[in-house]
Amino acid sequence: MSGDLSSSLNNPDLYPNWMWILGTVLGVAVLAWIVYSVWRWWNSRIGEVMELQTITDTRRKKYLTYIDQIADRYADGDLDARGVHLALAGLMRALGTERTGRDLEVATVSEVRELVPVWPGLANVLQACEIPSFSGDNIPQGQPSHEAVTNVLTMAVEAVNV
Repeated sequence: MSGDLSSSLNNPDLYPNWMWILGTVLGVAVLAWIVYSVWRWWNSRIGEVMELQTITDTRRKKYLTYIDQIADRYADGDLDARGVHLALAGLMRALGTERTGRDLEVATVSEVRELVPVWPGLANVLQACEIPSFSGDNIPQGQPSHEAVTNVLTMAVEAVNV
């Protein structure tokens, strides 16, 4: 085995030119597909809801019943003003999600206004619920607790009946 090894070695084989062309075409196609997918996703993320989905009278009555139950629990003392606002905010977000087809469970009030410009009543109810929900028992100055609860319940009923 101590002989000349250079005769047993082969020159490297080069790829044919069509393989380089095919690889380049596939690379460009994959890159174009990624760019198109990102562009499509980016443009479809935020879109305004131009019309609300209708709900049946049975569903509407169910939401009104939930509002009445919240009001009854407040009257019985089971809920304070903050609890009413939190319960109504959750209920109205569920209604908004159902009527718009968008997930509004975690959207801010400004996002709801942007996403659902055809239903300003929903954003108004959520805004009315926002301050008392996060500031404890503090209701805006000059507005007694009972009056604030009554106003937000009335706004919720109006929003359901849209």
